[in-house]
Amino acid sequence: MSARKAPEGPYSYPTHPTWVEHFYEAITNTCKDKGFAPLPRQAVLDGLAPALGQSEAKRVIERRRAGRFLREAACHVEQPDTDAALLLLRVDLHGAATLPWATNDRTRSDWLHPSADNLEGLEELVDQQQMVAAWTVGVERTKTALRMLAPTAAEAEKDAAEAAVKIAEDELARARQELKACEQALGGRRPLPVVRAVTEDGVALAALTAEKARTDVAAEVQRYAVDKLRQRARQRPYDLAESLVQEGQRDSTVVVLQRTPVVDRDGSRRDIWRGQQATGANRADARLAVFGLSAQQLLTGVPQSLLRLPGEEENRRLVVRGLGEILRRISILLNTECAAPERDLEGRAERARRIAQVPARVVVGARRPERLEESLRQLNVHEHLRGQLDYDDMDRALGLWSTLVKAYQAKGLLGELLAQEVAQGRVAAGKLDEDAIADALVGARALDELKVLLPPGDQVSPLTLRDVAIRCATVMVFPPVPPRPQELAPRAPMPTGRYWPVVRTVLQEAAWAQRNAAKAERRSEMWAAVVAQHFVHRGPLAAAEGLFGKLDVQFGVRPDARSLASLLTACRQGDATAWETLVRRHLVPGMISAAKPFITPNQGSLKGEDRKGVRRAPSNAVQALVNAYTDPPEGVTRELLVAFAEAVLHAPESPTAGDLPAGAFWAPDAHGKPREGVLADKQWFDTLFPLTSFRRNKVKQQPSNDITGTEAEDSSGATVELEEEIPEPPHVRMMRLRAELASTVASNTVSVTAVAQQIVQLLMTVQEAVRAREEAGEEKESAEVRALYVEDFNKIKKEAGKIATKLDEATLAVMSL
Repeated sequence: MSARKAPEGPYSYPTHPTWVEHFYEAITNTCKDKGFAPLPRQAVLDGLAPALGQSEAKRVIERRRAGRFLREAACHVEQPDTDAALLLLRVDLHGAATLPWATNDRTRSDWLHPSADNLEGLEELVDQQQMVAAWTVGVERTKTALRMLAPTAAEAEKDAAEAAVKIAEDELARARQELKACEQALGGRRPLPVVRAVTEDGVALAALTAEKARTDVAAEVQRYAVDKLRQRARQRPYDLAESLVQEGQRDSTVVVLQRTPVVDRDGSRRDIWRGQQATGANRADARLAVFGLSAQQLLTGVPQSLLRLPGEEENRRLVVRGLGEILRRISILLNTECAAPERDLEGRAERARRIAQVPARVVVGARRPERLEESLRQLNVHEHLRGQLDYDDMDRALGLWSTLVKAYQAKGLLGELLAQEVAQGRVAAGKLDEDAIADALVGARALDELKVLLPPGDQVSPLTLRDVAIRCATVMVFPPVPPRPQELAPRAPMPTGRYWPVVRTVLQEAAWAQRNAAKAERRSEMWAAVVAQHFVHRGPLAAAEGLFGKLDVQFGVRPDARSLASLLTACRQGDATAWETLVRRHLVPGMISAAKPFITPNQGSLKGEDRKGVRRAPSNAVQALVNAYTDPPEGVTRELLVAFAEAVLHAPESPTAGDLPAGAFWAPDAHGKPREGVLADKQWFDTLFPLTSFRRNKVKQQPSNDITGTEAEDSSGATVELEEEIPEPPHVRMMRLRAELASTVASNTVSVTAVAQQIVQLLMTVQEAVRAREEAGEEKESAEVRALYVEDFNKIKKEAGKIATKLDEATLAVMSL
């Protein structure tokens, strides 16, 4: 390190140690005065003070009788008068001082739940990445050694060099294959890092801490987060980095201090404090690119070769780790370059000049630090949902889901709803840890937090935890609505209970009485996005189209109280209702997000080479499977159905076996045994459960009032059957028919859709037959045969005409409903 005085320029140097102590004192006193928990001292020393711009610490501090405080003009309280209130400090930070935050709602769909298996898979993937990198270097070295051999070298020496190249190339190919398998095991994603509030002496403070991890694993998580951010940033109509170079950064972003505990190769542990961009993550990445750094380097260490000072000897093994030293070296190098008379106008010093310091709002206090991560996540969600950036459909739905969970919490209804509807009253709402459960539902914690909600008979396992998470999502997106009170006037508004208005507010829906398909479609999309996050292979949102209808929105979906084991046992014993519940509420997610999906969107070309099976509506596939229990197609038995259900439920945890990829399974036979060589995929499913026209079964609504006791006994102890039927009152009949009308319309829609698809298939078959005849050079069918076909087609057309006529009559009649 040079002893010369650092050159002056636009790039700031770390704050003097004396002002660091003054700064920490001012933060602590201000937070105590305003009722906030402050930052930890180490966060200020290692993460915030080195990043402050020139004279920023002095500018925001003032002296009072009670000591040093932050100036009122420099502070701002976000979400005041709430538990989520944050104390933000407006300062200018060094442009290269902060990192993109991994917890970004625009990339939420690219992360897995942080379960133990996923974290173990991540470590294996990083190990394999290092193996590939090592063998890549080995291949280059062996090739270089082969090229460097003299022409006069002995044949044995040349053969040995060529053999070494061949061995290295084979090992590299094997390592790449194993790396690909590790990627597939994680579905190409990474487990989301778990962050919580820092705790010192049992007191939570206004900073975050991640879980302890290996240094290389932490670097890979940061690299992956930036890579996914950049993929979303491609939607921008301009180059963000060039915009910052030309215009600088005008708006102020939110920064939170976060500790990343890492374990180095020698086993030593160290804590890395860095400012994380809770908002403006893309701008943080673009700024680092302009400065010539990467996010993972700023986190775990920058090679000295990138920050070598003038006169300093290069050391390829030296890594600069401390944030203060990294920023000091950057400022020295760029200020030196700025002072050069013949500087490069396209060099780093000139390009980064406008972002040498950038405005930021740093979290220095929190009223309830335990919910700091959740508060910042909601701030990020709100900025994106109400902002100008485009959203992927999956990420938008997950952002709304995060907002919905927060809304239930804010109303104090999350524990009550889950305790009553999912746990069926077995657990008191007050005994549920709502914060932990909310984090698990949005993917910020492992699903182990939901084990208290498991039905009796279900052991704690990835399967049962995933299933109870899906139950929670279903009842929260489609909350139950109490039955209409008998004494309510006919034209009085329907009381929707306490839960339905929460979803309506978050999704900004129309009133309860306005029944339309848009509500069901939007809620189904959110449900599909949430459910997909519990699987390695995420199914598309369109695959859930039509699985929930208007009645599900209006009256809700009540989960079955039975466990998975109980439902499977009932299905083996012939319970058709249990089978329908198992299919619609428990199998459908796995059939959509399977390694070999059984339910796909009802769209795309029928001639696509990659499409397996037939094009059919998702609701058609589900109903065909439901009907197969009571009206089985040829070759389908109850044993086959139950075996298929068990395979779908356990598939996400199925390892690679032989020719089967992870998560796939062999199709069961009529006895429920696996058929070796027959893959269970969409083609097999559509062949066994063909597309058909059917009447949709009316979904039975659960009774509104629970009956206590084992049986409801009549006071007279007997019943009497009259000789004549009791006439149904007109008002009761009207209410019954109105309720049946919606179900009838829905079932007819599904049936007509199936018929239309069959007509399309008929047309394509005819066209293919004509094309095949022309290619074969054969004569046309006889006139008699063609005439018979035309006669049959005219009959179909005549029946279709009757449908249109009757629909016109129904349209006129419904105007008087």
